[in-house]
Amino acid sequence: MVPVLPLLLAGGGVWAGLRLSKRLKSGKKAQPTIKGRKARHRKFFQRVSKRLESGKKAQPTIKDMDARYQKFFREKIDPLLGTKKRSLQIQEFSGTYTLEEADINRRLGLTLVNANLAVFGATLFLPLSWLSAAGLVYIMWPLLRRNIRILLREKRLKYRLVATLAIWTGLAAGYYVVSNTMAVVVFTAFKIAARTEAHSQSLLMDAFALRPPPSVWVQMDGVEMEISFSQLRIGDIILLSAGQTVPIDGHVVEGMATIDQHVLTGESQPVEKSPGDSVFANTLVLTGRLHVRVEQTGSETAAAQIVNILGNASSHRLEHEARSEQLADKLTVPVLAASGLALVTVGSGGAVAIMNSGFGSTLFLSGPLSMLSHLNLASHHGILVKDGRSLERLHRVDTVVFDKTGTLTLEEPEVSRIHCCAGWQREQVLAYAALAECRQTHPVARAILTAAEQHDLSIVMPDSAAYEVGFGITVCHQGQTVQVGSQRFMRQSQVDIPAEMEALQAACREAGNSLVMVAVDGRLAGALELQAQLRPETVELIDRLHRRGLKLCILSGDHHQPTQHLAKRLNIDDFFAEVLPEGKADMIRQLQQKGRTICFVGDGINDAIALQQADISVSLRGATSVATDSAQIVLMKQSLQQLDQLFEIANGFNKNLDQTMRLAYIPGSVLIGGVFLLHFGMPAALLLYSVGVTTAMSNALSPLRQLRKNGEDARLSCPGN
Repeated sequence: MVPVLPLLLAGGGVWAGLRLSKRLKSGKKAQPTIKGRKARHRKFFQRVSKRLESGKKAQPTIKDMDARYQKFFREKIDPLLGTKKRSLQIQEFSGTYTLEEADINRRLGLTLVNANLAVFGATLFLPLSWLSAAGLVYIMWPLLRRNIRILLREKRLKYRLVATLAIWTGLAAGYYVVSNTMAVVVFTAFKIAARTEAHSQSLLMDAFALRPPPSVWVQMDGVEMEISFSQLRIGDIILLSAGQTVPIDGHVVEGMATIDQHVLTGESQPVEKSPGDSVFANTLVLTGRLHVRVEQTGSETAAAQIVNILGNASSHRLEHEARSEQLADKLTVPVLAASGLALVTVGSGGAVAIMNSGFGSTLFLSGPLSMLSHLNLASHHGILVKDGRSLERLHRVDTVVFDKTGTLTLEEPEVSRIHCCAGWQREQVLAYAALAECRQTHPVARAILTAAEQHDLSIVMPDSAAYEVGFGITVCHQGQTVQVGSQRFMRQSQVDIPAEMEALQAACREAGNSLVMVAVDGRLAGALELQAQLRPETVELIDRLHRRGLKLCILSGDHHQPTQHLAKRLNIDDFFAEVLPEGKADMIRQLQQKGRTICFVGDGINDAIALQQADISVSLRGATSVATDSAQIVLMKQSLQQLDQLFEIANGFNKNLDQTMRLAYIPGSVLIGGVFLLHFGMPAALLLYSVGVTTAMSNALSPLRQLRKNGEDARLSCPGN
């Protein structure tokens, strides 16, 4: 036997001698003097006293240590459960841990430490096994109590009760290592499942796009002055100019402007505002200048009320259980019955083996892993699935409902036709319109300038930079006066409008388009017809979704005519127009009551409540933050083409999940048969459980392996590799 203690003592003596020799060579004293010790003690107590006086504690509290532990999990462990791309996306859209996930982190750490104690107890020192047993009782007690409470209150059996009882029965039979290993598996499954859930609803108000400005300009006693937004009161007159976001609800008392309010109402075209008209918070002033009397601020505005409704809808939404968990719950009674039968026919060893057959544990682990694999696959395609369970529900969707403005169409319109008057040419009308709008940045101006570039027209700067902005714009160039704007603007500018142009205006309104008229020296030269610009991928996407057998609808707050025109243009099955934000959720609810499973695709604040009501909600990144945070799925590349990829990934996930579940059933079924026919015990249970878990996890992770293989093939095929 090796003399361990003498060797340790000898080694310690050598180390002390070397250190003493080093201190002597450096001129330092080998031992501090009594005076030096007193000085050190005095400094130490002074530091402690100073920390106590400053309110700091000499030792970190349990709360501090737990915060550090949770930070370690968030920074070191969570990235292991997803690709780097998905981790970056989640950091942008998800919040901090819930109390439940923080508790899972603690118990997972404790089970890992406890499992090591059990191993050391089985191999080195038996009392460590007893200590691990006591630790496992402490760790599993809340889980047992919760499952018993569910059983008593809800009168239903969940497989989590079987998993808990399996650990307790294994512990009672003396299988300390096995029981601790099962506990690690259980809490690992809980952790993986928790990572697939979204936590954006609790941060909805923080992420809301409407943030009041630090200061506003108001008119008081005829004088314009800047005040803090917090000082703003009902009845004050606030001044708004082009480019500003309206921070309040109110009525116009002076001025004219065009306002883009599609994010709130869904209207595709900017709205003209004049004295007496209402304006709403979170809308954008495109052109002009307004004096607005404040009527509602903060939480009383229409936009904030929508968020309140959204929060209430979220808080009352029922929790949806993952399909793997539902199937595991259905196995609860059969496993308990088989274990009870084995107890009276085979003995306690067989009963404990069946309890540890691993049906539910394999499903709990492989189901979330399959989900995570496909979440990472979606992230690779630029799709962030914040609620992983929505992948399960996507294959049941039979109806896709689209918001109109900003979803099927782009926010910026396009010039579809140029109408001329009195012998003017189309290029001339377009050139004069571009001349007037060349220094403007609103969507209508950008559409006109884009059309001029497409016609290879040179854009000339006007001589006069003095703009008269109302419902249009007036500029001077080389002795000519050019006016571009709405029909109302032309009438205010004393420009005659021919009868045929009046009829054209009515026809355009009927088709959902708008006219921007152009006058030169007080005479109408023509008009530009603007229509909603389709997303370039929309037509192909609609065709692909139809081939999947899906019914397609448009749900819009815009007027009836433009919505109907777009539905016919895209061959969409049905449409609902002029629907208020709170009414959108009612329309989806009516479709659901008819047995439809709805996927809603939207982008605005007016879509937020509908996104919550739908079975599946999808939003485009770059949309308002309320829609992005309310949606379960975000198309990060802002392309609707990703919607077809999303359905493809969802179908692949459900096929993979079915295969994974079959692989989980086979070993458990073999074990139960083996217990009754061949008297299998815990060794066979452990072997079959390991086979089941390994094969199920391998199948669940197969999408990631394929993704990695495709990435390597692409890298090798690149020139220069």
